[in-house]
Amino acid sequence: MIPVGLFTLAASIGMVFALIHELRDAHDLSGGAIGWIAGISFFAAVASQLLIAPFADRGYARRVMALSILGGAIASITFALASEPWQFVVARTVTGLAFGAYLPAAQAVFTAADPERAGRHLGRLAGIQTAGLMVGPGVGAGLVAAWGLDAPFYCLAAALTLLVGPVATTHVNEVVPEEPPLGVLRTAADMLLTMARISRRREALAAAIFSAALIMPAGMYEAIWAIFLQDLGASTTFIGISLVLYGLPFMIAAPIGGRLADRHGPMRIAVSALAMVIPLTVVYGHLTVPLLLMSLAMIEGAANGLGMPSAQTLMAISTKDGERATGQGLAAGTGQLAAGVSALTAPWLFENYGPEWTFFWVAVAIAVLGALGVAVAAGERTRRQTLPIRSYGLLRFRGDGR
Repeated sequence: MIPVGLFTLAASIGMVFALIHELRDAHDLSGGAIGWIAGISFFAAVASQLLIAPFADRGYARRVMALSILGGAIASITFALASEPWQFVVARTVTGLAFGAYLPAAQAVFTAADPERAGRHLGRLAGIQTAGLMVGPGVGAGLVAAWGLDAPFYCLAAALTLLVGPVATTHVNEVVPEEPPLGVLRTAADMLLTMARISRRREALAAAIFSAALIMPAGMYEAIWAIFLQDLGASTTFIGISLVLYGLPFMIAAPIGGRLADRHGPMRIAVSALAMVIPLTVVYGHLTVPLLLMSLAMIEGAANGLGMPSAQTLMAISTKDGERATGQGLAAGTGQLAAGVSALTAPWLFENYGPEWTFFWVAVAIAVLGALGVAVAAGERTRRQTLPIRSYGLLRFRGDGR
């Protein structure tokens, strides 16, 4: 039930990708409003990943996931009822809080259950997450065509509501701290200390930076992809299909990327993925044929599918029992922060400078983050691993092949 919940919650988020231009036209939203609607969920996810998700390390993983599903249902209903920009922003804030708490808790449950195959499990979860994000737009576009703009949000709200009970009663091996309950304030302080301890490890810091580099384009795509394709003459149905076809290669590549990270080391795979993503991002701004854009997006989807589980595996290796959800939340929060900045700035760049410069500057930012991640990781060659996992060269570009 945990992957089903992840898929459905991600689908409720992904629908906005394909419908953002419909919302703009129906409610006369400005470029600034579009930027906030697209970007606020990323910033809310940062807060949730840093402040709520760590409770999954303290015996509350199941509750965190169930409440996140409920929050997603409330956000979908709010989105259907909204008509003013601030109302959409509120709905997206709740969505970001829900998703930001759910994903690290799910990652912690799976990696704690089988740490020796952390990359494989994280890859599968990444594929399921992206499947929801990319199937959501296609489903949303179809429901809009059949029943109107509000229908997708009501349908996802109903689906999420039905999942609250099953997720809440699913058996998981909770990570219970050895210390007795500390109370809310002391628990919060302990979580902050855990985050500080994790962030002092170079490999963990590199994992967070690589997550930021790989997730940053998502903010830009959420804000302008549908508008960009619409300006080139693409229909709402085509836009939805383009996002689905981005997700399919990601779904196939993510489990492979996780296994490659387990075998060859996460650094090598993450850097290879970025080497594919950066030039493709630049090229997008110079294309005018929607079909060609969609074809290249499928290649980028495969590259991201290889890269994201690698960054998550690097963080999993850098953490131990009682730290996994916190570490994954820290990495995801860094990525969501980068995506939020991208979502806020991309509409402004798009309106004032056009797609060529918009995609170019985002590609530059990805390259800078990738180089920073390599530089940080290169300073850590001999630190002892904290998980009983295969003994490949953690931060070397060439693993031992086992």
